[in-house]
Parts: sequence; structure tokens; C-alpha cells
Amino acid sequence: MNKRTLLLTLPAILLVLSMLLSACGANADSGEASEIEIKFPSIWVAKDSKAATFTQIVKDFNDQNQGKIKVVVEEIPDYAAYKDKIRTNITTGTAPDIFSFDNPADGEFYYKSGNLADLTPYLDDQWKSTFLDHAFDNATYDGKVYSIPFEFGVTPVLYNTKLFKQAGITGFPKTYTELFAAFDKLKAAGIAPATQMTGGDGWVSMLWYSQLVSAIGGPDVYKHGLDDPAFVQAAEVLKKLFDYTTGDAVGLDNAGGHFLNQQTAVLLNGPWFIGRIKKEGIDHLYDSVEVAPAPVYEGGKGQPGQYIGFTQASLAVGKQKDKKKEEAIVKFLKYLTSPDNVKKISLDSGSLFVIKYEVTKDDKVERLQTEMKKGMEAAPYIIPHFRASVSPAVGAEFPQALSGLVLGKYTPEQFVEQLKQADSK
Repeated sequence: MNKRTLLLTLPAILLVLSMLLSACGANADSGEASEIEIKFPSIWVAKDSKAATFTQIVKDFNDQNQGKIKVVVEEIPDYAAYKDKIRTNITTGTAPDIFSFDNPADGEFYYKSGNLADLTPYLDDQWKSTFLDHAFDNATYDGKVYSIPFEFGVTPVLYNTKLFKQAGITGFPKTYTELFAAFDKLKAAGIAPATQMTGGDGWVSMLWYSQLVSAIGGPDVYKHGLDDPAFVQAAEVLKKLFDYTTGDAVGLDNAGGHFLNQQTAVLLNGPWFIGRIKKEGIDHLYDSVEVAPAPVYEGGKGQPGQYIGFTQASLAVGKQKDKKKEEAIVKFLKYLTSPDNVKKISLDSGSLFVIKYEVTKDDKVERLQTEMKKGMEAAPYIIPHFRASVSPAVGAEFPQALSGLVLGKYTPEQFVEQLKQADSK
């Protein structure tokens, strides 16, 4: 390259550099923002009945906000692992951008942590009007709203009429005396009467215990604490129920598998399980399943038709340093909880929600869901389940103490004592 060529080239180079710098300055002046990424660890994945519709809703939101906001779902299908993760995140001050929880006692712990965003400023009248009355009663702490109630759960009896008929039983028993007589018939016919479990959080057996505690002690039983005699008496009956279950009940952590495969005739579970009955149940299981309230306990303070009901899922937001990101998260929450999207999830999965939506004559309303709603409306009262009514420590101790009860390590009195000791640690 000669000297003249160099002199001619330098101005051109400087001109190009000047143009590039001007372009960068223009982009900066335009205020063009990078895409906001929202991380959402979720259990509504894999085999969960809400998974398909939830995934589509997230995709639709991301498409509508392309280049601006993106929700990234972290799939955690294991419920126990999910709860452990969220509790660890909250404890260590690394709360996810969005997460869900199902236990009011856990919610109180999260609220007190100081690691959640205050959603009060965003909850305007328009958004709040889409929820059922009193939906936010358990969502506030110190006068501020820290979670958005979402899914509502009831856990009546689901029973297999086909297996009942095989054992010569018509209809579901009204009392526990009748229940054990029916279970004897099922057992004699070679059918395991009901699912029980001590693995994981002991979900199904915890629901049986919840039904028994309130059937014996009445709707106000939890006001008296674990000293109420109903807790010991309920433990006695629960232990007897383990004589009418599968051989793997101690340690079992799969709440629905036996029922889906028609290996048990009775299961306590909620509306979210309906989708699994449809998709995973063998031999047209869905057509054989009916809904009933749990039996009444003779001599107990409970009333016929009682229902166990609770907020099954609430949505919370981790405290954010970036105000724009917090606003983006709330935008997604409003989208997810909109009546139209909630209706899609509800009709597809059978789940119930605390958000109001209109059902038209053209909508295919789920049969079992309808039966559950009728049961709710007819119930003399609706009471939370055991785990939602005690401290997290007691709820965590329940499956371990139950294993000890079933295996003969603890008497019913000692079982309750184990729960009390967990509460005092």
C-alpha cells in the first residue's frame, strides 16, 4: 500500500466509524429495552391435568409480548421437590419471579420472610372484581396483599361403581359403620377398597384424617388444638383403614396410580385429578367414577355432607429490584388469571378456581366437576384439610408419624403426641 492510498483510505474509515457511533447513539436515545425474562418454576407440567392448557397460555403470552417479555417455565413435576425448592429459595432470599403454593401455613411463612413483592398497588377494582368474594381473606399480611388466590380445591370421595357392583354394593356408604361393611365386601371380592399412603406428604391419608377429625370433632375442632380428643379418635379409625388398602401403602408416594389402574375402588382427591382419570384411567375408568361426600361418624359432632375445601394454589411474586420487571410479572399474572384463560383451564382439566367466568350452553362442562360443585353448594359447611389447619412443622411430621402408627410403633395417643412435639420444636 503506498502513501497516497493510505491518505485516501483514512477519511473513509473515519466516516464509517462516525456512522456506526451515530447509530449506536440513536438506539440508546430511542430507549429500546432488552427483553424481560420471567422465571416461573411450576408443577403444572408433565402429567398434571392443567399442563397442556397452561403451556399454551404461556406460549400465547410470550407470542403477544415477543421481544418485550418472556416467561420461562422451569418444570418441576414432583410436588415434594417443588415445595422444598420454594421454601429453600424463600429462606435464602432468592425467591423465584413467580411461584405457587398450596398451604396457607406456608403462605404465612412466605409473607413474613420479607422476600415477596407487595401486590397491593396493582390490585385495582377491575382485577379484584373478577375473583369470588372473600378470595383474598388469606392473601394478606400486615394489611398488604402478598399473593393472588388462584385454584380452589375440594376433596370428596371418588369411587369406582364398576368395582362396587362386582362386590354387590350399590351407592356409597353414608356412615363409617356402613363404610367398613362395604370395604369387607370389596376385600372378600379380591378388591383393595381404598388408596392409602404414608410416602411423600401422605396426601390421600391426610385427607382421610381431615375428614375423620372434622366428622368426629365438628367444624370447630381446630380451635381446640391437638388436645381435642377427636385427633386421637380419628387416628384409631385411620389405622383401621390401613387394613383395607394395598400392600405397598406404607411408603407409597403415588396418590393416584392404584385408582387409575382400577387396583383400588375408592380415592379421596380433588377436581384437578379429573383430567388424569380421563387421560390415564384404564378400561374407560371415567365412565365408572362417581362423586360422594365422606361418611358421617356416628356420635360425632360433624354433619352429613361436610366438604373439605381450601385454596389449592396461590400465586406469589419474589421481591424485585427492577420496577419494570415487577410490572411485567403482574402483567402476566393478570393474563393468566383472566376469566377467559381460567375458563379454558377449568373446562379442560376439571379444576375449580376462585376467578369467576361465564359458562354458556355450548360449553362442555365436566360431569364430575359439576357433581363436586353441587356437593359444595349442598354442604352444611366447608372446612380446610388438616395440613392447612396446623403449622408447617406438624404437617411435615404427619407422614412419618403415620408410618409409625400403621406399623405399630405408635399408639393413636403417641401418634398425636409426635405431632405435638413437632409443633414445639
